[in-house]
Amino acid sequence: MIPDDERADDAEGARGRRAYLGALGAAAASVAGCLGSGSDDPRDRGSDAPANGTDSGDETDGDEIDVDGLDDRHGIAFDRVLNAVDDLGLDPAGETAANEDLETALSTSGTLVTFPEGTYRFEDTVGLESERIGVLGLGGVAFVPDFGFSDLLFDGQGVTLDNVLVENVDIDIRAPATTTGIRLNCRNRFHVENVEYVGRGTNGSPGGTTSAFLLAIRAEDGRGVLRNVVAKKGSRIDGYEGGNGRIGVWVGWTNKGTVRIEGCDFREFGNNGVYGSRTPGQVEIVDSYFLNNNVCGPRIGGAGSYVENCTVEIDLDRYTGGAVDTTTEFNTRAIVVEQGIQRAGSPPIEAGAEIRGCTLRALSSPRSQSVVEQSPVARSLTVRDTEIRCDIDGTSAVRRGPVGSLPYRPDRGRPPLPHWTRLENVSVGGSAAGGVAVDLRLAPESRVTDCEITCRGADRDGVLLDLSPRSEVTGSSIRTDGHPIVVDADATATGDSLLCLGLETVLERFDEDGDAGGLTADPSLLRTLVRSDGRVCFGLGSAAFGDSSDPDSLRFGIDALDDGVPVGRFLNRS
Repeated sequence: MIPDDERADDAEGARGRRAYLGALGAAAASVAGCLGSGSDDPRDRGSDAPANGTDSGDETDGDEIDVDGLDDRHGIAFDRVLNAVDDLGLDPAGETAANEDLETALSTSGTLVTFPEGTYRFEDTVGLESERIGVLGLGGVAFVPDFGFSDLLFDGQGVTLDNVLVENVDIDIRAPATTTGIRLNCRNRFHVENVEYVGRGTNGSPGGTTSAFLLAIRAEDGRGVLRNVVAKKGSRIDGYEGGNGRIGVWVGWTNKGTVRIEGCDFREFGNNGVYGSRTPGQVEIVDSYFLNNNVCGPRIGGAGSYVENCTVEIDLDRYTGGAVDTTTEFNTRAIVVEQGIQRAGSPPIEAGAEIRGCTLRALSSPRSQSVVEQSPVARSLTVRDTEIRCDIDGTSAVRRGPVGSLPYRPDRGRPPLPHWTRLENVSVGGSAAGGVAVDLRLAPESRVTDCEITCRGADRDGVLLDLSPRSEVTGSSIRTDGHPIVVDADATATGDSLLCLGLETVLERFDEDGDAGGLTADPSLLRTLVRSDGRVCFGLGSAAFGDSSDPDSLRFGIDALDDGVPVGRFLNRS
């Protein structure tokens, strides 16, 4: 539903530069600069105020910046450092627009413009085409687009753009019908740090909403950093209809290098918090917080891309944007992974995405497909050292959706193997009833290793392996109200093991009193293929079906271990 970055870029560039539409009104209020958080937890930041006031005392505050030592900042070397007020004559009271003179100054390569405390008004986009250029707030700096502005604040792209710095500023979009974003498409490097969007972004016409950031590094060995960026009211969370909906960070097809997103806080976007899956480059998302983003919080692609040490929450009881219209395209997931075929005629994105060291919570939502979702065009995913809580009935903690093409984008076809999901040292809990906690379909060679899955919700299964042969569950504890493990298999695939179980794995069901216990069925229904290295592997053969009324479509629900030997029963799909 979301266009590739060229189409998104074209849509944004096609909108005319917005002229002055009236007095600044509410947007002209002076806003303190975003100079870092005084709290280690991004959730402690205020709901609609800058992350820090001018008296924050943070080491990045203007009083702490050595203005005589700015010729090299974050690895970007500058030839000249200009003061926005003293050298360029920009108005810190916000009465005269700053964009034209600023764009002229930044047209000379090697220029850094520093901004003293104040409010700087923008009535048009600042185009960036040079290299080694930047803007740096010295304390309490707000960039304020005009009322009704909905274009990019900074638009940087083209073969000459490289080594761009944006640091220590707030972007105030509190005026009605106002939104904006920053596009940086650089050869080798950009660095964005301590930037906060103050106010709620707006959604435009379908395909025309301005993302908060559009980022790309064109060189394969290049690297761009987005650090300590805050947007607590991205847009309307229910504004996705027709592929619309504001995105926090878009990293698309032109990115061939690495975009690193660290220490950021993205909430309440009507589209992905970070849309970083449709790029042949890498996206690293670390130490960040996501809350109540439609579609998902972070979305990543293939090898070299990961989400690490992040907290992602779905809790619509905490949504600050009013009533939610769920008749639109609405689906709140924590993390989405997709790779595979992204463009007709292009090679598939390599498998290898990872989620590690994260805390994922799905607490309340009127519609949530899963907490972690592998899309139909996903390949492989490893989730390790992660805690997942799901309280939303019928919602899976981890879901490997059926593999295939995207019906609304026929150029994105069925991805090549591998299609597995592997969980390592993952805990899954929560009160959700119904459905299955770990739902793996068409995912051969999946693994559940050293995990703890506890599902006390009524009729909730633990792990489903649907047409996923050669999979393993080892060293894990699975306790559920429903079946701890369910295997759905093709009866004609007699050559593959359906499942290999480690004998140390604990499989139990809760009784009516909430106590764990085993449900013993007929072990003669099991056909053991292999016993080796502490594993018991099972497969299907005609002898295993007995008198089943549906021999072509059977489920094997493992209920317990009896003296170290799995026991269970076959279940019809119905």
